[in-house]
Amino acid sequence: MQIFRKYCGMTILILFITLLLQVRFCYAGEKLEGKVNINTAAESQIALLPGIGPKLAKDVIAYRENNGNFETAADIIKVKGVGNKKFEKMKDYITVEGDTTIQSTRMTKTSKESK
Repeated sequence: MQIFRKYCGMTILILFITLLLQVRFCYAGEKLEGKVNINTAAESQIALLPGIGPKLAKDVIAYRENNGNFETAADIIKVKGVGNKKFEKMKDYITVEGDTTIQSTRMTKTSKESK
């Protein structure tokens, strides 16, 4: 009986760990392509950047409106809540010139509702 309990316990533990890994890799599969012009992009476009969500995107817009355009991509660090670590994650996806061309595999609220 004790062997059976140990076997069941190990099986449940393995299934739980497998489930956690699947969830992690599912959400880690997001890919970004293109750039976000932080001087002209909409809040929803800025929110696609790694480490930036809707609240921080609002803060980036507010900073831009209150202080004028960003001169360099690194100036985004001046926004409260964006530090060096977040900048390192997003630096390949931001620019201060040209059009915003970012595309994401992340499911948006509207694409979830349409399914």
